[in-house]
Amino acid sequence: MKGKKNFVLDTNVILHDYKCLRNFEENDVYIPIVVLEELDRFKKGNEQINFNAREFSRELDLIADDRLFTKGASLGEGRGKLFIIAGNEYPEAISDVFSERTP
Repeated sequence: MKGKKNFVLDTNVILHDYKCLRNFEENDVYIPIVVLEELDRFKKGNEQINFNAREFSRELDLIADDRLFTKGASLGEGRGKLFIIAGNEYPEAISDVFSERTP
């Protein structure tokens, strides 16, 4: 049995595949708030990345609930959870990913 993994998404991942949250199976996904702020800047325009930024926001709206910032929101049955990381305090599960305490 393989262990559960934690993935931290970058803006580029989302801009190139707005359905990326479906690709992580039973693993947990973390998105720093700065990534969501960057996505907002890409929503306007007619290019594919602009479309992807808007569609990801819609996908996020379907998943989002009040636990998104605390205990994580479920990505579906048999799947992991989605967490939004606000500020510079990283959850213990991913703190070793960042060499510094800034995103």
